[in-house]
Amino acid sequence: MGKKKSVNFSERREKFLTYQYKTSLRQILSYLWEYKRIFYTVLFFGILQSILFLTFPLFLGPAMDVLVNPSIPLGNILPIFFTIMSIQIFVGILFGVRIYINRWIGANVIYNLRNDVFRTIQMMSFEWLDKNKTGELISRSTSDVNLLKEFLGNNFQYFIRQCVTFSFSFVILFLINIELAFFVLIISPALFYVLLMFRRKLRPVFKRSREKYADLTHVIQESVQGIKVIKSFGRESYELGKFSNENDSYFKKSLRIIRLQAIFDPIIYLIDNVAFLIVLLLGGILVLDGNMTFGDLFAFVMVLNFSVEPLYYISRFLGNLPQISETCDRVVSILNSEVKVIENKNAKEMPPIKGEIEFRNVSFKYGNESEHYILKNINFKISPGENIAILGPTGSGKSTLVKLIPRFYDISEGEIYIDGINIKDVSFKSLRKQIGYVSQDRILFSRTIKENIAFGKEELDLEDIKKAAIASDIHQFIEEELNDKYNTEVSERGTSLSGGQKQRISIARALAVKPKILILDDATSSVDVDTEYKIQRHFQEVFKNSTTFLITQRLSSIRNADRIIVLENGEIAQIGTHEELMSQENGIYRNMFMTLKVEERA
Repeated sequence: MGKKKSVNFSERREKFLTYQYKTSLRQILSYLWEYKRIFYTVLFFGILQSILFLTFPLFLGPAMDVLVNPSIPLGNILPIFFTIMSIQIFVGILFGVRIYINRWIGANVIYNLRNDVFRTIQMMSFEWLDKNKTGELISRSTSDVNLLKEFLGNNFQYFIRQCVTFSFSFVILFLINIELAFFVLIISPALFYVLLMFRRKLRPVFKRSREKYADLTHVIQESVQGIKVIKSFGRESYELGKFSNENDSYFKKSLRIIRLQAIFDPIIYLIDNVAFLIVLLLGGILVLDGNMTFGDLFAFVMVLNFSVEPLYYISRFLGNLPQISETCDRVVSILNSEVKVIENKNAKEMPPIKGEIEFRNVSFKYGNESEHYILKNINFKISPGENIAILGPTGSGKSTLVKLIPRFYDISEGEIYIDGINIKDVSFKSLRKQIGYVSQDRILFSRTIKENIAFGKEELDLEDIKKAAIASDIHQFIEEELNDKYNTEVSERGTSLSGGQKQRISIARALAVKPKILILDDATSSVDVDTEYKIQRHFQEVFKNSTTFLITQRLSSIRNADRIIVLENGEIAQIGTHEELMSQENGIYRNMFMTLKVEERA
């Protein structure tokens, strides 16, 4: 039995966003219902197994009567023995089949769930990713999904089976002796009351515990990523203190759960054992009065004992249900996340780009409810092959402006056109594969340098990869300094390379796709002036027909641009060539340029 293809991701996601599930638990269980026929089959096998197991005392009771009554021939035990043996062999076969099918269902359900969580995160826009902590996303995608694995793969089906087993055990108890069965039935509500009370108290406690666990994961992830910065500033003690506080807080929340369980379990144990002793006492009286045989009492006690395991499991399941419900809430919050940047259903393929870009009355703000515009009424038109520098103080909207071109964010008002085509009318892939974007983040993957450079276009041959590396001035370093050259494995997050080397490989990755629009968002901040000059020179040779946007503080790059866009408070304050802007007395650009010149000389 291999992996079964079920409802695809797009169908599930459409249902999640349109159908109102009463609880997140029901939404997660919808993954299980995709396999409902197989699920019902294995549930039937489980119930049948439990029923057959419960009939064991019904045969054993008469056998005990034979043993304690000398007047009955011992040969009467043999048919009972062979019947019990046959039932047990059949139960064993059922058990093996049920376990295999059950685990198969669980593996498929978690496979689909894990895929959907990962694919949903991949779909999200930059705005959503900005709002969600990396550590929390990792926690939900790994530990939370793994927690649901056992629940969906075994525990939920086992819970239903144990409920049926517990109910059927009462039927058998009534068949054996009505008076004793009524006594057991009377004390059962006390047990369920304790179960419900515990569940009500545990859920809010567990919710706070999971929130603290997410905070703890975030602190660990942030500290590990920034360990070198922490050491360079001698902040180890502060980070240890911060971690200790979060760890202590999570520990205290966990202890609260443990305390509740420590109170709850003994209460169930006490009620169960007192009931068991009373049953023995009452049963003994009935036997002595001749109203019940010893074999019937033996069978009754065995069935009662068999019913204890389902009861304990039901209690544990209901006790853990708040934890499962909270975990479902966290996973569903990802699955139900709305994509802010949506591809048009009738999106067409973007034809080969020439590089003309036009912003028409473009404004942008984060979220529909915000009143603060990051960009306001932006208007400009760029001709194919132009080299555009974007300048402005911190927070003026430089990075946001260039991220609107590949639709990393969607504009709030206005339109953006590339070669006269509205970017909202074309597919993401056909648009973005023709745009090279390099940020200052310098993200590399744990792969070879060759694979990192060819990340945007895997079919590239080595010669094209080398051309991109030459253009970003990293080829000589790879060939002369690295033993395995382009096959050198990059360590996690590229820590085996310097900041400038990682940045140049990131630039090579963008250049390798031969983009007609190239965006360098402060992408040369970690390289020296000479290296940046070499990169700029290669750009002019290799990408002379490509439209380039450059955000930088380097004077040489700014003054060599065909035009300069100066932003201030989210608006275009000035636009023109270096000479045109410098000729404007007391202009923003002139003042900024002179300030940068003084800083560069210093």
